[in-house]
Amino acid sequence: MDWTTLYADRMARIGDSAIIALLKLAERPDVISFAGGLPDPKSFPILRMKEVVDWVLDHEGAAALQYGPTAGYSKLREWIADRMGRLEQTPVTADGVIVTSSGVEALDLIAKVLLNPGDTVIVEAPTYLAALHVFRSYQAELVDVPIDADGMIIDALEERLADLTRRGIRPKLLYTIPTFQNPAGVTLAADRRRRLVEVADRAGVPVIEDPAYGELRYEGDRLPSLVSLNPEGVLFANTFSKIFGPGVRLGWITAPPGVIAQLCQAKQGTDQCSSTLGQRVVYEYGRRGLIERQVAASLPLYREKRDLTLAAMARYFPSGVTWTRPAGGFYSWVTLPDGVETGPMLEWAIAHEHVAYVSGPPFYADGRGANQLRLCFSFVAPDKIEEGIRRLGRVIEQHIELRHHRRRRE
Repeated sequence: MDWTTLYADRMARIGDSAIIALLKLAERPDVISFAGGLPDPKSFPILRMKEVVDWVLDHEGAAALQYGPTAGYSKLREWIADRMGRLEQTPVTADGVIVTSSGVEALDLIAKVLLNPGDTVIVEAPTYLAALHVFRSYQAELVDVPIDADGMIIDALEERLADLTRRGIRPKLLYTIPTFQNPAGVTLAADRRRRLVEVADRAGVPVIEDPAYGELRYEGDRLPSLVSLNPEGVLFANTFSKIFGPGVRLGWITAPPGVIAQLCQAKQGTDQCSSTLGQRVVYEYGRRGLIERQVAASLPLYREKRDLTLAAMARYFPSGVTWTRPAGGFYSWVTLPDGVETGPMLEWAIAHEHVAYVSGPPFYADGRGANQLRLCFSFVAPDKIEEGIRRLGRVIEQHIELRHHRRRRE
């Protein structure tokens, strides 16, 4: 059987997945990996989780192992809606919530419901590589908008929209990570949040707000969510991976009830319902106030790692290298001098210095960013961060020198 002749055309659009490779790196003890965006296992209070799991099995075991409603366990949806009201200042009812199997499935369901082949999706440049993977799988055309230290540049967004309008194109979605963005770590400024929502609403473009890292703030004041600024025009697609644990594989979407009904229809064709056991465990854990306690306990852990990473970069990275200074989340985005390509450099870094990162191109819709890379500090042990950055500094310095040699020969 020649399987290469049978693959769907969409597979060529999806391309190779950087996610598979970077998750494998987390399993290599010989490599100090700043690659995968994994939470620190120390943020998982195992004993408290075990108590909750035991309670659910003891008191609700039969129901927890049964199929559940497609939209999700009703008590969890009610708890999510109440928590959204408190944290995001957004009036949500359970009818406006669907529980998903991870944040990525949330994006996939939205794309399945709203995108036809050839539809246009506006994304940030750079942006979350799994989101690009999802949109490409539905054969969307991607249009990117640059970001800076204050997030998406709204003037550039307006220019993109005007150009699309001249060509008779109405974008179907605008996807953004406004707080502690993946991969850049930057946060959309308050005035830009209001402008983004106004511009998108005026153009009739729904916004997907991905707030995966929003609760992991290490400094500064909380900013209004986009959904709080326009509940009818923003799809809020979140995950429990960063505030509970990625192993539970649960997330959620808030949207107008009519949209939730369509998302439920789409979910019937994927997994029918998210893990009933996982949902009941998360609900009971959250009902007891343990998610708030877990988030509060994780902040000093991640803040220390962020500070160690930034200090080490200042100490060991050569001149000409710049990076973002996140106020929360997991990432810093590093830019090297032009001509230093972080893709080939990664192979050298792993083989010779046993240190890893993610190169820039997979985070761009058009594959640019050859001289950029993402560093994730969340998973690396604090006592290994300085050594890892020292190794990476040596790699960068060597490759800057190689670039100088090549240019001299030219």
